[in-house]
Amino acid sequence: MARELIVLDSAQAVALEGARIFQDSAQKASQRNGKFTVALSGGSTPKGMFQILAADPFKNGIPWDKCFIFWSDERSVGAEHPDSNYRMANENLLSKVPIPAGNIFRMAGESSDLKLAAKSYSEKIGQISPDFSLDLIYLGMGSDGHTASLFPHTNALWEKESWVIDNHVPKLNTNRLTFTYKMIQAAKKVVFLTCGKDKAPAFKEVWQGKPNLEEYPSQGITCPDTNCVWIVDREAAALIQ
Repeated sequence: MARELIVLDSAQAVALEGARIFQDSAQKASQRNGKFTVALSGGSTPKGMFQILAADPFKNGIPWDKCFIFWSDERSVGAEHPDSNYRMANENLLSKVPIPAGNIFRMAGESSDLKLAAKSYSEKIGQISPDFSLDLIYLGMGSDGHTASLFPHTNALWEKESWVIDNHVPKLNTNRLTFTYKMIQAAKKVVFLTCGKDKAPAFKEVWQGKPNLEEYPSQGITCPDTNCVWIVDREAAALIQ
């Protein structure tokens, strides 16, 4: 399937479209399969989307008891740390909606053995979604072209077997848990939310540039068998033709 591009006027409009897709996907998947599996991401635009989802009319239009929440990546911090992707989602969305606690699966970024934590997370996904095909995965893109915690010049870019791995990121001097390309491209739908003029140079390369996975890991989401939508604001899209 081809990638789809939606360019909107503002970050707020991007967040609203992301929320609309969440609601629509949740309703359809829960009617079809009795459950909705989704992976969230960190970042300022998802935060805006979470706040929209936590308020009416979206809050009351989503079957929260049928939603199963995962994350596409996590920093090597605990659940209460200010940098935690889980904490951001919990504070802005999950604590404000009637979702069962047992339906929320956070990554154990604080684990002393992140390889084991990655393996355990893969097993949790497999228990809920045996074919590892989540209904929806949200992603962002950094100004360096990374997505999830698939950073330029890191080993995770070449991982072919695992669904979730512990990726060492030398430029940040840290390790992070992250979905692999294999996991992302198994999803039924992938949605990028990307905003800001600082993203424009990387987005131009990802969308129109020559293949250069080592420099622009977001290029690796090729979506041969899934529906992939990029929702960007005009600032992020400013350099594309």
